[in-house]
Formats: sequence, C-alpha cells, structure tokens
Amino acid sequence: MKAPRCRIFAVGLLVLAQPVVAVEPGLPSRTAIMTMVARAIATHDPDPTVRNPDWLAERFLGATELRLLEGTPWADALAKDYREVMRIPEVDTLVRALLVRTRFIDERLIMAVGQGATQVVILGAGFDSRAYRLREALKGVKFIEVDFGPTQVYKKRRVANVLGSLPPHVTYAPIDFTREKLSDVLRKAGHRPDRKSFFIWEGVTFYLPEAAVRETLRVIASQAPGSLIVGDFMRKSLIEAIANGPGDNVPPPMRAALVQAKRAADLGEPWLFGIPDNHEKEYLLALGLQVREMISANAPESVKRYRTRRDGTVLGTLVSTDYTPAVMIEAAVPQR
Repeated sequence: MKAPRCRIFAVGLLVLAQPVVAVEPGLPSRTAIMTMVARAIATHDPDPTVRNPDWLAERFLGATELRLLEGTPWADALAKDYREVMRIPEVDTLVRALLVRTRFIDERLIMAVGQGATQVVILGAGFDSRAYRLREALKGVKFIEVDFGPTQVYKKRRVANVLGSLPPHVTYAPIDFTREKLSDVLRKAGHRPDRKSFFIWEGVTFYLPEAAVRETLRVIASQAPGSLIVGDFMRKSLIEAIANGPGDNVPPPMRAALVQAKRAADLGEPWLFGIPDNHEKEYLLALGLQVREMISANAPESVKRYRTRRDGTVLGTLVSTDYTPAVMIEAAVPQR
C-alpha cells in the first residue's frame, strides 16, 4: 500500500506502519511515483517488442508528482533522451524489472479472464492503470481497487482528470486498516468470493512485515477454487543482505537491487519482507496456494520473452543469470 505519510497494510485488526519521509498531506508515496516514471520511460523504446505497455503512466504524471522526486535521477528522466537516461544504472535496473513485471501480469490477467475470471482485485492499487488501458480487452470484468483512503482519493482525482470521468466498471474500495477486514471490504465492494477472481499484488509485499503478507495470502486462499494471484516478492537473501551487508562476491543482480533498496530506504520506505529462496512453492502451499509459474527479470526465459529486441539485442545491461533478487509468482486457489 502506498500512503502519503506512511506505508500501511493490514488485515483485520492487524495494523502495521512504517513512517516515511513526510510530504504534503494527500500526496502519494515517492516510490509509487518513481515506479510510474520507470514504466513511462520504457514506453519510449523505439522497438515495440520491448516497450512497457503502460501507455497511461506518463499521462498520470504531472508537475506535482515529479517535484516529489527532486534530488533523484527520476525527477527529470522523462525530459531526457531515452538512450541517455537508460545509461543511468539505477534507471536501467528498475525499467528492466518493471518491463517484465508489467507484461507478465498483463498476460496472466488476460489469460485468467479468458478462462473464466470475472473479478479483478488490485491490492495496494496505487497508480495501477490496468482497469483503464485494458478496458476494451476485458469487457464485462469488474475491477476492485483496494487502497488506503487518502491515497485512493488522490488516484481518483488523477483518473478523472486524465480520462474525463471515473469508469463505471471500477469500484474503489478504501480500507480502514484499524477497523476493517479485507474480506469485509471486498464484500462491501460487491466482490463475490464464490466466483473466480484474479488478484494483483504488485510492488507491495516487500514493504510489509511478514505477518501482513501471510494474512493477506490466507484471505486470497479462501476465495473460489481456480482464483489466482500474481505478485512480486523479493528474495529473503536480498533482505538479509540489506540488514547484514552483502558480503563478498555479490552477484550483479543483487548489487543492482541493493541500490534500489537504498533509494527506497532513503525515501522512507524500507524493504522488510523476503520470500525464502528456493522454497517459494512450499511457503505458499502452507498458506493454501499452489504455485503455477515463477519468473524473474533476469531469467533466460524472461529475457527471451520480454527483453529481446527484434534485432536480437537485449534491453538492459544485465543478461540472464542464475541468481535473482526478486521473483514474480502466479499462484492458484486449489480445488477443494
């Protein structure tokens, strides 16, 4: 969840908060804006095979949002030549990761709807644009965006400004973290737990204490069989390296991720949770979910599917590697 003065995510009466660097009341977190800039940058690649499909990201960005990134490479990144800005290591790292993340989730979402999912729930929606830019491809699908109340008010204002009005197929479900359960909020928003759903949990889990991650996954596991969740998780080895130091012989992907982690911490939003390396399937199965697919931005299959241009060159400075500091996971609610 991306909140203006604190990053909060809670289920039931569990209230968990991390103070962040203060910004004006009602404005979104700076890491949320930073990731939106990274998505927007990748829409400028001259080769459509490696463009980020989030064509709305740049339209959601205004002078107010960019001012919050002053002092970082992201503040004026969109004003620079694409080739020039991609030479900045920090920019290269995040643009590359978000390209894979965005395209993978889009593909899984469209596939899930084709297989019968009629409800899409976006947890910690922030500036997610899928309900708007994929509207024609997902006609008849109900979207529910769950987020911290003040953050959602800001998002709705930006959507109305950019699109002219709020679309009727999107329900905005603010959550009072101190008093409401996620399941109750979804029910009030018209969500049907007996129907197949697709949950998106993007760019959130690593900012949360483990208890909040586990409880949210349990709620998702209680939904209709065949329901799916796609989320991204940092690896526990990376979180330990942040806490204890990386040691010797640091793999290049971890080194790049540590730079991103430091930026987030400097902005007041530290990374807290990592899923156990090489035990992701067991971890999620214990919470009631079966892993269907796992990918990472630097895995050979991801490089081939999402980062290879038509001329055979690869987007980003990192090619395929064995170690990855983060993983995208699609998991399903099994048949009971």
